Amino acid sequence: MNTIAVLLLLCLDFLLFLAASFLWDDSVSRRENLFLSSLFLFSGMPALIYQVVWQRTLFLIYGVNSESVAAVVSAFMLGLGLGGLLGGWLSSRFPRQSLILFGLCELGVALFGLTSLRIFQWAATISAGAGFVYVVIFSVLLLVVPTLLMGATLPLLVEHFVSRSGNVGLSVSRLYFANTLGSAIACYLCAIYLMRNFGQSGSVSLAACLNAVVGASAYVYGRRQRGTSSAEKEPLSSTPSEKQALSLARAIPIAALSGFLALGYEIVWFRVFSLASADRAPAFALLLATYLSGIAAGAYLSEKLTQRANPKSVIRAIGVLLLAAGAISPFLPPAVALLMHSGLHYLWSAPAFFLVAAMTGSVLPLLCRLSVAPNERAGRHVSLIYAANIAGAVLGSLGIGFVWLQHVGLKAVCLELAVLGILLAAVLFVLEWRDTSQPLWVWGLVVCALIAVSASSRSYHLLYERLTFGPNVQSATPFAHVVENRNGVISVTAYGAVYGSGVYDGFFLIDPAHDANMTIRAFVALGLHPNPERVLMIGLSSGSWGQILISDPRVKRLDVVEINPGYLQLIPQYEVVRSFLHNPKLHLYIDDGRRWLTAHPSEKYDLIVVNNTFYWRDHSTTLLSREFFRMIHRHMTPGAVYYFNTTDSIESSLTALSAFPYGMRVINFLAVSDSPLNLDGKKWEQILLALQIDGHPVFNPVDPIGRQVLLVYSAFADTLRQPPRPTGLESGDSLRARLGHARTNTDDNMGSEWDLNIQPREY
Repeated sequence: MNTIAVLLLLCLDFLLFLAASFLWDDSVSRRENLFLSSLFLFSGMPALIYQVVWQRTLFLIYGVNSESVAAVVSAFMLGLGLGGLLGGWLSSRFPRQSLILFGLCELGVALFGLTSLRIFQWAATISAGAGFVYVVIFSVLLLVVPTLLMGATLPLLVEHFVSRSGNVGLSVSRLYFANTLGSAIACYLCAIYLMRNFGQSGSVSLAACLNAVVGASAYVYGRRQRGTSSAEKEPLSSTPSEKQALSLARAIPIAALSGFLALGYEIVWFRVFSLASADRAPAFALLLATYLSGIAAGAYLSEKLTQRANPKSVIRAIGVLLLAAGAISPFLPPAVALLMHSGLHYLWSAPAFFLVAAMTGSVLPLLCRLSVAPNERAGRHVSLIYAANIAGAVLGSLGIGFVWLQHVGLKAVCLELAVLGILLAAVLFVLEWRDTSQPLWVWGLVVCALIAVSASSRSYHLLYERLTFGPNVQSATPFAHVVENRNGVISVTAYGAVYGSGVYDGFFLIDPAHDANMTIRAFVALGLHPNPERVLMIGLSSGSWGQILISDPRVKRLDVVEINPGYLQLIPQYEVVRSFLHNPKLHLYIDDGRRWLTAHPSEKYDLIVVNNTFYWRDHSTTLLSREFFRMIHRHMTPGAVYYFNTTDSIESSLTALSAFPYGMRVINFLAVSDSPLNLDGKKWEQILLALQIDGHPVFNPVDPIGRQVLLVYSAFADTLRQPPRPTGLESGDSLRARLGHARTNTDDNMGSEWDLNIQPREY
């Protein structure tokens, strides 16, 4: 994965940080400003490491279905917002103790960080598999302490900076810039190094050490500075007119709407990056690195470039930036698709996303400059604007990620967010000239921006095709079906191939004589157990495998757990699987597979089939880890078989073989059990001859083609006694001896999800 474009943007931001510290800071507190800005930069790094790790850990407990994701993400952001209010109250209550309180907050986060994974593991024993309401409650309770402390840090440092400089806008912009830059750097490090080499526990330990160093440094420095006299403060630089340019009552809703827009952009951009990257885990961290580096640059440069501007010009600048962001943002997803169609890496689009993020990132510090007076209540008033911004972001996460994308899809959300940003800009223009007539050029800009948004609609043609297939010829043919919802994007080609979030996910095909999707592996599953009365299948996709399993008369009940209900819209449109959803033996659950198993501890099965996705995809290790195999073992009857897709992963195969004594490879699938495994060719043939779908035999021995297929299947069963080959069978002992040793997949190391050297599109 080529990350050079993101790295260059981070280097640009770091050069800006150095310039702000050494070239453009001529105050008498220059050294202190550099020291505290550096502390806040390093404070931002562990915050994002925690966010990445804690969210993933909670997803393991509560599932990666959209409901759980929305609950966990919102709980994290809600805590930050409440923490901002807490920091504002503390800064006004103890104005001379701001640095000490900041240090104590950092030390508190460090202490929680060191014990956080143990706390989450304890919580899993009493709350895993809980319903949505309880997921919300437990997520808030688990995250409230550290996020409160994190959120409190900005108002506390703002209070100290303002007390020294008398400039609210500069104080907020510089601190917000430093902290957000630190978060962006942490995201990049998570993507390229930390998560792959340190795992979750190692990354959290490193973050806690950073918090401890920052907290201890701030505490010691704050104790030394307590005796500083007010005579050492610099004169106030804000004019009285600036202080009253915008009331808090107006600034707060503007901050909330800008937060809503910013999170909305992030959500739709993540969907684009996820599709473009073939749903790789580093994609989210790299998007965040791009997004946050843009926010950081915009927060500082907007204040720097408008430093000498009058208040009306500052309001105008905010409006113009929001207007430009709204006009440009809907072109970004098609731009990524066009890059990929041209054979270029999707991350080369990062500068464009950086630019739009910088425009939205300018709003918060400029609003603080216009509406907060540089007095002893500055930290508290900044906290109100900061909390409103986060509240808007929470609404954006829930409203757009959970509701909006469910009903209108990516294109519509992009266009509507752009229009919302333009309307917010128009409101600001009205505020600027509320006492005078409004010039025509303002409305000319608004009209031009709306025209640009309308024109962008055409560029979405073949968007998903290009994001999925890149420069390949398939990208020129529209998908036959596209289903969008909050869980992702499911697309189907004209020849029945299914793609989930841009990755191959199966076929609407069962015919053994035309085995393009190797359904022979599904038929083998039925020959591995003498009497599979109760069967569990995690993952529905096209329903083809489910149709095969349920056609066996020995199967009395088939439970299917599928995370994305979008497949239910597609299955009725294909004759070969249409009847599956109406089969009385089927019991279908829309849920995260791991979460469902946790919530149903008493369910036992003779055969468990998981036709899981590629091992390098985001969250794939949740179904390939040692912990998951142990969970599966608890749901198996004596002699039961667990059958899953290794997608040719050596680590996944050896992890499963370490959890079960017996195994057998079936092409790229692996069957494991506590009992010896064998595929008896003659018994298997009798099982196949009994299969019927919609009253028609799947294998017809009277038909010449059917006889030929049965001969092929009989020969396939014999490969167990032959030298191993990729398209045959292989015993577990042979597999262990041939594969040797490899790292065991765990929930902590996350397998190969963060390995940037894997090239997904080669599979």
